[in-house]
Formats: sequence, structure tokens, C-alpha cells
Amino acid sequence: MGTTKELAGLTQWELDGLRAGEAAAGGLREALARVGVTVPSLAGGFPVQGNGRVHLGICNAGVATKLAEVLNAAADALPELRART
Repeated sequence: MGTTKELAGLTQWELDGLRAGEAAAGGLREALARVGVTVPSLAGGFPVQGNGRVHLGICNAGVATKLAEVLNAAADALPELRART
């Protein structure tokens, strides 16, 4: 979360958004760890219009390749996850 000074000026709506972003980032970090993927820069971010944000950040090509493999395997195993085009 941000510094005390940064948080002091936020409304409850914005604080809720910040917490939601941090919770989502934590959940994604845990899910990625289960399949051996680590994105070091993954973090919750300050909300925009009260909506929580997650900074996915950057990773090396090996991590991106592993992430793509995991997502493709999930889409193959669970067709309901596939994007409708």
C-alpha cells in the first residue's frame, strides 16, 4: 500500500479500490506460483475512479513463455475459459 501521506487523501471508495487491487495482485501471485511462474513486478496499484488496479509489470522472455504455456493449457483443458471471438 502507499505511504501514510498518500493514503490520507484517499476517500473510502478509493481505499476500497486500492485494497481490491492489492488483493487481486496477491491472488494472481499465488495462482502463478502454483504453476511455477513468478512476475517480480506484480503489484496492486492506486485505483482509477475507485476501481482497483494491478500492475502486471515486466518479466523476462522465459517467464512470458511459461505463462503463455500455462494459459494455453488451461484453455485446452477448460473450453469455457476460451475467449469468444
